Amino acid sequence: KCYLNLCQALKLGFGGNPIGPAGTGKTESVKALGAALGRHVLVFNCDEGIDTSSMGRMFIGIVSSGAWGCFDEFNRLSQDQLSAVSNQIHMILVAIKEKKDSV
Repeated sequence: KCYLNLCQALKLGFGGNPIGPAGTGKTESVKALGAALGRHVLVFNCDEGIDTSSMGRMFIGIVSSGAWGCFDEFNRLSQDQLSAVSNQIHMILVAIKEKKDSV
């Protein structure tokens, strides 16, 4: 079911956000799907030390390489960080949908 939902989201130009209890295979599922679709998956652990500028640099690397980003412990980000990151993700998804060369 996870693969089906993520594939449908990809087809529509969206990302995915598997949720569930710790240790249920969310990250491994994303990595396996990425491998099956020929995408390198970069896993980042979000903690208190990550700020919006470092997230921006991560997004630049992910977008530049064509890899997928998997952000573990995303819930640890503060509300203002989540707001800034959601804006960055939105801009990336819009650029992908519109097939732009740059963001």
